[in-house]
Amino acid sequence: MNAMFKKAYIILPLTAIFLVGCVAASSASSVKTLTALSAAPSSDITSVLTVSLQTEAADAANGSLEAESAPPEFTVTELDETKTMYASDSVNVRTGPSTDYERVGFLAKGQEVTVMGQADTKWYEIEYDEDRAFVSNKYLQDEALAGEASTNAALADQTQETEAQAAEPSSPSITEAANVAGVIMVGDSRFVQMQASVGDNPCTWIAESAKGYVWFSENAVPRIDGCAGKGSKILINLGVNDPGNLTKYISLVNAKADEWTGKGATVYYSSVNPVWENPYVTEEQVEYFNSQMQSSLNGNVHWLDSHSYLNSVGYRLVDGLHYSAETYQTLYAYYMNNIG
Repeated sequence: MNAMFKKAYIILPLTAIFLVGCVAASSASSVKTLTALSAAPSSDITSVLTVSLQTEAADAANGSLEAESAPPEFTVTELDETKTMYASDSVNVRTGPSTDYERVGFLAKGQEVTVMGQADTKWYEIEYDEDRAFVSNKYLQDEALAGEASTNAALADQTQETEAQAAEPSSPSITEAANVAGVIMVGDSRFVQMQASVGDNPCTWIAESAKGYVWFSENAVPRIDGCAGKGSKILINLGVNDPGNLTKYISLVNAKADEWTGKGATVYYSSVNPVWENPYVTEEQVEYFNSQMQSSLNGNVHWLDSHSYLNSVGYRLVDGLHYSAETYQTLYAYYMNNIG
């Protein structure tokens, strides 16, 4: 085995996990398998197996046993040390190391990730949104893409144009941005790229690529708490990576907006901006997310409809999700001029 790897563990279907959890004491082995049953007295094992088999028989009789729908078990071998790799193309991120598992997000082409291990399916285990997730080994490489920064695909032949630009092929005109103090910009890879595109600016940026609700609640919110105060302007733009967390966003943003407003800050939520064809999120999902957020956020949250604004002035996407530098500059000016 490669010296870079150390621990290995197996993820088991629910029934097997139940047996191990009920019977096995802590095993000295780092491989968690059903052999852990041997750590318990034989009478206990017999009892647990009997109960489990009886339960499964009863479930089968009731038509509720769905073993065939359970995802397959897998083994993960952890690295001695984590390493950095790069997405060779846009790729789904999943809860397990195959397409049988639920998609939880995606990596953009060129995006940097931290690899923690490798499954027996060859998929890599990565750090993702403050948790572990998996990406196909076919889409991760050791070297950064030549001449291309992480998550930045600026090749002209990849550019997509809106209908508004079809008649006017030039980039949307860039309005001069107001110089607004005390702005805290909170977002995902779109804000990471916006910050790079606008250059020097007075904003505080709390933004990371491929992030969503978990990162927002566990990482971004405490950082906002630490710098929000009288005169602060907090602008949040999240949801494109995980529109399924809509209700969680609504609940947390409303609660924190009341708290931050009490400190003298002003809170803004920007609509998720347009997407084109991509493997991860549809424009219909984006529009539904926006409509529900706008109607459900309380009076302490000011809604910025940047989605409609971009549709009116035109925009350029480079990979179905991320924009050209000119579009980011236009969008930044829109934000500053509406909160200034």
